[in-house]
Amino acid sequence: MKKVSSFILISMLLCVSVTLIFNIFSGEGLSSEGTFVERFENAAAENIPFKDELNAAMDSILYASGVRHFGDIYIGNEGSLLRDIEKPTGRTFSAAKNYILSYSATNQIKPYFMLVPTASVILQQEIDSFANENIYNQRYMISQMYSQFDGGVRTADVYQTLYDRRGEYIYYHTEDMPTSLGGYYIYGELCSRLGIKQNTMDSFSAAYAAHGFYGSLATDFFRPYANSDYVSLYEYTGEKGGYLVEHYSGGKRIKVINNLFIYNEDTYDDKTDMILGGISPVMNITRRENAEEKASILIFGDETAKSWIPFLVSNYGKITFVHLDLADEKLLSEVKTADYDQVLFAYSAAKFSSGIDFSKLEYVG
Repeated sequence: MKKVSSFILISMLLCVSVTLIFNIFSGEGLSSEGTFVERFENAAAENIPFKDELNAAMDSILYASGVRHFGDIYIGNEGSLLRDIEKPTGRTFSAAKNYILSYSATNQIKPYFMLVPTASVILQQEIDSFANENIYNQRYMISQMYSQFDGGVRTADVYQTLYDRRGEYIYYHTEDMPTSLGGYYIYGELCSRLGIKQNTMDSFSAAYAAHGFYGSLATDFFRPYANSDYVSLYEYTGEKGGYLVEHYSGGKRIKVINNLFIYNEDTYDDKTDMILGGISPVMNITRRENAEEKASILIFGDETAKSWIPFLVSNYGKITFVHLDLADEKLLSEVKTADYDQVLFAYSAAKFSSGIDFSKLEYVG
């Protein structure tokens, strides 16, 4: 049987080789640009038959041989797909520092700044020690960024809090963001920095939705090796009235949700968008009752805010969330910093490393 399998494999490789050579040297195989080696490599990449199938087969062979690192994704031993982040440049640090400090000075407010580590660094116990050595050191990066402000901005460090709870379901297996439980621990750290009282977990009623879903990391190749996920929806029960979530884009209100959650998993392809209805360029989240008795906060952030904002709203009358990369100049100019008691910048380490257009802070009122 092994001899037959070997014969089939050799025959396939020979067939691929002959077909490849024929395609490359027949007519349009070789382009006229670049060196011969470069032209041959480009033509080979374009003319390999069953390329996708061959790549998938090769990845499966590598997995069977013990490889758990494919591109920027690590397959964890406990069924998590862990995406490594890219190393930020010095320009990323200096731009963030300069624009945020300039915004702070212009508006005479001392903001808070938080970077949330991703699962690849917190859940390193799920990856073998050799692979661990290749994962980017987010803890050092976060500390380095915090040190850039040198007292000009107050920081909230959630790294140790999340690391201490790494055995719990604090990150989705197949989405690169914290779960609602992880969001509660982030909320707790924010409370201690923002000077507000943390509401205990039993102050929130929990609903569990979208059981068995696979997120954006679970492509066809990775899905068989990953555990599925579910979404937890935590609603504050300490006060009646509920909340209103208004989404803005393109200079107008595009969506209104009469609660923090959509209790229908079929509404969204991204099941985490059941929380807040997803993320828009600008969002206003307000209490239906007694809003004027609570403080307000302006938050600049990314999609990971879906994990912790549902907890934070229990302490505020109004939260305005701004996604700088999505919001245009007109929409930003309508956000008035003076209307808020506090300002928070909160990003995942992955989003920060890939770059954020902090220059748009110049448009904020």
